[in-house]
Amino acid sequence: MNSPDLPPPFPHLPPVAQAPRKGMGAGMIVLIILGVLVLFAGVLAALAIPVYKRMQGLAQGAKDSLQHKAPAPPAKELTALQKLELKAFGERLADALTAGDAETIKSMLDSEGMADRVFDERTSGFPQVSEMRKGFISGATKPPGGWLRNVMGNKTKALHYRERDGYPAIVMRLTPEGGGVNYVDIVVRPFGKSFRAVDMFTYMYASYFTDETRNLMATMLPSSSVGKLASLMGATNFDSEMINLLKKGGELIKAGRYAEALSICEALPEKYRTHRMFFMLRMQALMQLNDAEEGKYDAPYREMLRSAPDILGADSTTDLLMIDLMFLDNQLAEADACIQRVEKVVGGDPYLKVLRANTHRMMKDYEGALKLATEAQSEEPDLFEAVDARLTIHVEQKHYPAIVEEFRELKKKGVIMTRQLLIEDGVYEDFLASPEFAAWEKESGAQR
Repeated sequence: MNSPDLPPPFPHLPPVAQAPRKGMGAGMIVLIILGVLVLFAGVLAALAIPVYKRMQGLAQGAKDSLQHKAPAPPAKELTALQKLELKAFGERLADALTAGDAETIKSMLDSEGMADRVFDERTSGFPQVSEMRKGFISGATKPPGGWLRNVMGNKTKALHYRERDGYPAIVMRLTPEGGGVNYVDIVVRPFGKSFRAVDMFTYMYASYFTDETRNLMATMLPSSSVGKLASLMGATNFDSEMINLLKKGGELIKAGRYAEALSICEALPEKYRTHRMFFMLRMQALMQLNDAEEGKYDAPYREMLRSAPDILGADSTTDLLMIDLMFLDNQLAEADACIQRVEKVVGGDPYLKVLRANTHRMMKDYEGALKLATEAQSEEPDLFEAVDARLTIHVEQKHYPAIVEEFRELKKKGVIMTRQLLIEDGVYEDFLASPEFAAWEKESGAQR
């Protein structure tokens, strides 16, 4: 999101998050929550009565923590050829997610493999575990796009390959409509000559999609001796009313009814207010409300951002949220440090260099800002946000010959900057009156 006093240099290129009012990782948080709820609803649908009642027979001895313990990874390290295929797989999946191509996405998922990661030895004591597994797979495969349904339609970029607990994984950048950025790892396993996705690791939670699903089941254990199993991993016991409130809150967020979702969260008893999932719902509601009604929700929004590391855990990438807090407090050097920590965790991303470039621009470090934006554009030539950043830097410096050079490069890509496009942005007023722009109009035939 651009700062209020500096609109994006031209409207048809995507705006850069220059002084964001939204947490940088927030765009996908609620969608990930909703995805977990969708899968859990599939489990519920497979049973005759609610799961939390069926779990009452869970053996007292089943007290192992439900925290992540990945199944045995693929036996062999990927060959060079497999790494090339994994790169191609990641690019195909990113394209399908961006386009919202539900059928292609579903064909690239391994829901049985995901079920293996959810229903392992830690769930062996659950009653009707085979029914629960069937319900889980049904919930994971029935919706359009399968268990990635709530990630569809966001601009997605496959960045690079890494290993995650011994499994091959592709780091994905998610840039939701309206601004912000988030990162997930799509965990895969070999499938024939290619791969299929079996899980998703989200940096904000520092946890797997499958873990969140299993942990949500644990929160439904009744307040009896078996409830100790949930307490071992820090879960608060949910009854059916709390599950319904969680689902309702997610539905309200998805429908854009943020004030109603916030009211649900604010009315909760304290022990539920700090539960990770209710916290995420409250955070999403406050982000949207504070952005729409600037200033009105500043105090609770800031308080929420400051409490995020304690609630989400030391391993979670809460720097994605802290970036926003630093911008709100005009602590630009600290914001830059947050972005660099995120860069290190995700293994690098040109988009984050653009964000750093805009941060340095706001600090009036134009040389450093231009260097970062240029590096980002070199690493990802089609990253228009880098062009946006470079143009904004030139505009602020009134470096008009440099603006014309940028326009020439855009023309090579089929984008011709006309007076009509630029006149809508007040930042170009002086440039439009300059001899450099008059020469550009004559050179490009851009008078139209």
